[in-house]
Amino acid sequence: MFVYNRRKLVAVPLLRQKVALLESRAYSTYRARLEAHKRITRLNISWNTALVGLATSTTVAAVGQLVYPGMYGSGGNALMVVLAVLSLVASLVVSSMNYGARARAMEASYKRIQQISLLAERMETTIPSDQLARRFEELQREYEIAIESSENHVTADHHKAINQKSWETRNQSVLNALPYITLVVPVLLLVPFVNWFFNGI
Repeated sequence: MFVYNRRKLVAVPLLRQKVALLESRAYSTYRARLEAHKRITRLNISWNTALVGLATSTTVAAVGQLVYPGMYGSGGNALMVVLAVLSLVASLVVSSMNYGARARAMEASYKRIQQISLLAERMETTIPSDQLARRFEELQREYEIAIESSENHVTADHHKAINQKSWETRNQSVLNALPYITLVVPVLLLVPFVNWFFNGI
């Protein structure tokens, strides 16, 4: 059986293979972009947490340094200036990464691709054979638009989606942990202040 597809006759079995390929490709992309959305959302939350921790501890430490100039040693004033500059630079860098907007765009992309995958999966049972070619072309275009609507996922996202361990996933894990590692700085800043505060009571 054949269906007419604008310029040529297309065999239904061949067209069904293309539909199945689109469904498989869309589902794979959906899973990878879902992982990308999770990754970017985690980075958004973790870096904002790190910035809040750094800003809060720097402010508290500065107040302590004013009240008790020897709290951070002879170079305490210089340390406060350096930390203030680092806090500003880190804030500007994180802001330029625009994690929040990127996460929202990725979420919209993976949800639309998921819909396309489901439509392709049900196409054979819901679309008449004489309309299959036209609907496939429309769905193919929608998939391409959904792909271009946000940044692409990285290799580590794809590997994580299929539970594959690789150097990419390990490197990504290190990058994901970096914001939490920087929380060591606020803790180190607060320790002298807490000691001084409670010893002075």
